[in-house]
Amino acid sequence: MKKRRRCAPPNEMQTRIFLTLAGAAGMVLAALFYFLAEYAQGALRFLLLLPSAGFVIFGLLLFISFGEIFVMTAGLRRLAARLPTRLLYLVAAGYVAFAGAYALLYALLVPDPRGIQILAALCLARWFTLFLIAPLSQTK
Repeated sequence: MKKRRRCAPPNEMQTRIFLTLAGAAGMVLAALFYFLAEYAQGALRFLLLLPSAGFVIFGLLLFISFGEIFVMTAGLRRLAARLPTRLLYLVAAGYVAFAGAYALLYALLVPDPRGIQILAALCLARWFTLFLIAPLSQTK
């Protein structure tokens, strides 16, 4: 019976590259959410009884999204030492893609293309925060 060779663990540079690629995959998912949001714009518009409620919803989602950026960056920095690298990549991709989910939620309620674009564009800020994560601090 043949022994299976284990691959060497990735070094820090490889892990950063894969983390960046996972963020890019998350941006692709955010773009898909954005296109879905543009298609389904205002589908649940009848739920808003006040026309000015759209501004409140936009402000609330923007505030939550910015708050999530700080919390997730701090959380990923602490979890990077404990999580397996593949799970870290999956969490990073989901974190970046979730900006598109906020845009989709806003689009369902308010037919405002500019607000949808702003909420979806926060995936770029989320992707840039992935550069603050030190992926292999557990080996040092």
